[in-house]
Amino acid sequence: MSSFLLSLVAISVIGSINPNGFAVQIYLLSTPKPVIRALAFTLGEYIGLLISGLLIAWGMRQVIQEVLNSVGESIYGLQFFAGIGLLIVGYNAPKIFNASTKTLHPHSLKPLHTFLLGFTIVAVETPTALPHIAALKQMNDAHLSIPIFILIWALYDLIFIFPLLIMVAVYLVLNDKAISYLEGFYYRINRLTSKILPFLLSGIGVFFIVNSLIQFFS
Repeated sequence: MSSFLLSLVAISVIGSINPNGFAVQIYLLSTPKPVIRALAFTLGEYIGLLISGLLIAWGMRQVIQEVLNSVGESIYGLQFFAGIGLLIVGYNAPKIFNASTKTLHPHSLKPLHTFLLGFTIVAVETPTALPHIAALKQMNDAHLSIPIFILIWALYDLIFIFPLLIMVAVYLVLNDKAISYLEGFYYRINRLTSKILPFLLSGIGVFFIVNSLIQFFS
C-alpha cells in the first residue's frame, strides 16, 4: 500500500507542473485584489480535477473492458503503432511545443469567473493528461472502495494545486516583489518542460513498442 501511495504522490507532483495554470496564477497575483482571485482560480482547478477525475474513473473500468473485448489481441498492434507515433511526436516536440513566453490573461477578473476559468482548464485537460490518467488507472486497478477512492483522489488533487498555493503564500510574504520571482520561476519551468517533453514522449513510445512486441512474441 505504501508503494502504491508513493507512486501516486510522484505522479501528482509531475502533474502539478502545469505551465498554463502557473501563467494564469502569476497574472492574477499581479492584479488589484490578487489573493481572492488567485484562490478562486486555485479552488476552480481543484474542483474541476476532482469532478472530472471521478467521472473518468467511474467510466474507465467499463470502457477498458469493452475495448479489450472488442479489439482482442490486436490491441498490441494498435499499441505498437501508437508507440511509433509517440516517437515521431517526441522527435519533433521541440518544434511542436515551443516554450511560450506569453502570459494568459482572463477576460474577467471576478472571483466567480476566475474560479470557472480554473475549473474549465483542468476539466478540459484531464482526459488527455497522462499523469492523471496513469493515477486513475492505478487507483482503478487497486479495487479501492468508493469512499477510499474519493479520499485518495481528493488528496491527489491537493498535491496538484500545491504549487499554486505556494505562489499565493510567496505573494503574501513578498507582496509585489513576488511577481518578478514567480515570473522567473515560470519561464524556467516552461523551458524545462519543453526540454523534458521529447524524452518523456519518446520513452513512453519505446515502452509501448517493446511491450507490444513482448506480448506479440509471447
